[in-house]
Amino acid sequence: MKRSIGVILGLCVAGFALAQAPFTIVRPAEGSKVREQVRVLIPGDSIPDSGYIGVFVGGKFVEALVPTKKDKFYEYVLDTKARNIPDGNLRIEVVLYVDFNDAPRIVDRSSVDVQVQNSANIPIPEEGISLRYKFRPGTHLIYNMTQRVAISTLTQTQNQLGGRAAEFPLESETVRLLYAVDNAYGNGDGLVRMQAMPNRGKDYAMLTTLDAQEPRKFYDYEMHPIYMRLTSRGKEVFGSIPFYVPMEGSAGESSRMDLFASYPLPVLPEKKVKPGDPWSAAFQWGSLPQTGLHEQTSVVQNFDARGQFVGVEWEMGFPCAKIQHTIEAGTRSIEGIRLAQEGRDFTDEKVAMSETIWFAMDTGKIVKIIRDIVVDRKIEQPAQGAGTGAPGAPGVPGTAGGGGKVMPGAPGAGGPTMPGGRGGAGNLDLLQRGGYQGGGKPTGGMDPDLGGGGAPTGRGGATDRTGGGAAAPQFVRLKIQQIFVLEK
Repeated sequence: MKRSIGVILGLCVAGFALAQAPFTIVRPAEGSKVREQVRVLIPGDSIPDSGYIGVFVGGKFVEALVPTKKDKFYEYVLDTKARNIPDGNLRIEVVLYVDFNDAPRIVDRSSVDVQVQNSANIPIPEEGISLRYKFRPGTHLIYNMTQRVAISTLTQTQNQLGGRAAEFPLESETVRLLYAVDNAYGNGDGLVRMQAMPNRGKDYAMLTTLDAQEPRKFYDYEMHPIYMRLTSRGKEVFGSIPFYVPMEGSAGESSRMDLFASYPLPVLPEKKVKPGDPWSAAFQWGSLPQTGLHEQTSVVQNFDARGQFVGVEWEMGFPCAKIQHTIEAGTRSIEGIRLAQEGRDFTDEKVAMSETIWFAMDTGKIVKIIRDIVVDRKIEQPAQGAGTGAPGAPGVPGTAGGGGKVMPGAPGAGGPTMPGGRGGAGNLDLLQRGGYQGGGKPTGGMDPDLGGGGAPTGRGGATDRTGGGAAAPQFVRLKIQQIFVLEK
């Protein structure tokens, strides 16, 4: 009886498979040259309702899923760069599974051999290449900059025992940024206008500035430009924020707070470079002045960094030079870096910064930047009443808005268990506000003394006043990632 049931089940499986269209990889074709994201297409009626696929790349299992259906095909996207698949021959195989009696059965399989070429066909002269921006008047480039923040905490005992800190993602936020070339000069310099933009299809964006704890709505007329004259390497010649005077009698202008976005383009190497070449680089950080918002001649701070030409690869369809800038772990906070370079001590906070840049060599523009910032801080707990409150996240080291002061964010005090409130961690550290009070006099942010300055301090948790004795210090790590991508 059991044997008969097994024969019937086997016939059902075979018949079910025959009822479907052939399960096969339609694209890419056999022997195709592929790069970046590979779209694997399978006929739309070849996978039954109870079916799903397993994906194997180079003979190794990757994942099992129900692929997305688009028009007449199921589509699976294999990101060869995200999966660190090297250039060369590669077999992509998909296996069709169907569940019977709560057990998966392999019904069919299909494979295709392709050639990955993420770094192919991008020639570099023997003497190296001179990487330069190509400023053309009338060019408008829009980028999406997303900032993600996570915090992890560890007690001193856990740290000594080699424990691994639990990581708590805080939040992320995205802003659209415009880079418009308004003029070009004979020596290769360009006049670039930089400002925040509304969300697509909207006349506003919900954004969090350095002086705020929560996002607020900014309309397009509140988003004001910063002008920079840049050399063809991206180095600032001067920076300026035009003074704006509202029309007399305009409604609501007396208390308006305008938005400025400062995210300078990276500085390219001075000399010709080849893959593998290092150089002394400048890590360019957006900064509005401490006083005189509309009188400044610079909107950046430069920090010494190490640059390296990692190699060439295709990114978003562009042949790119892949560059890295790094400030090694163990250096001081962002403000402390500047002071340390002047020979002065500042803080025990440690920070490591790196950015990976994809620069399109044919069009002379940035395609993508991934910037990672890791801030480590040791927090001494209070000697009395050390309780179970939550420490606030270290504030993102910020820069001042008009009339403001450059202030690093500080952690809130509290107990050793869980991370506390936002503490400035989620704020977009490139967005700052400046206001116009009575007749257009500029002030900096909500507080004229602090302006849109450094990130607000973290909010510590409540302490337990019934406790006693000194609490062990806590180690807090703040991870910030900024992803800057050319909008398609």
